[in-house]
Amino acid sequence: MSDIVNLGFSAAAFSRPGGGTGATALPQPVHNATPKAQPLTAVQKQALAHLHDAATQLEGVFLQMVMDAMNKTVPNDSIFGKESASEETWQGMLSDQRSQAIAKSGSLGIGKVLEDQLRNQVLGDAQHEAHVDVDRRIDP
Repeated sequence: MSDIVNLGFSAAAFSRPGGGTGATALPQPVHNATPKAQPLTAVQKQALAHLHDAATQLEGVFLQMVMDAMNKTVPNDSIFGKESASEETWQGMLSDQRSQAIAKSGSLGIGKVLEDQLRNQVLGDAQHEAHVDVDRRIDP
């Protein structure tokens, strides 16, 4: 038995104007009437703001781990000798700031994907999620 997959096209979308079916007709999307979404309450907005902060922070942590792994591949020796502990500290802080800036810009999109996937779950438990304390490392 084959599974039927709804691709959002009607059977009439493939019919020719004079009758019959053919490959020359372009499919037309089926427009389902969906009810308008209710406006978000203040608690839901606050819960979504916390979700945004947490997703952005997680993206920053991930990017920091990537940058640390990249920095380990670079030799510590230069024309001036071996890198000092203070230089390592400075490079670590620079990598942290870069990763937080990239995460805050949203250019990678990891935080956005997390938000999209967790949005319904957070809205379902907005009373609790609105009061969760999210450690802010990124300025609003």
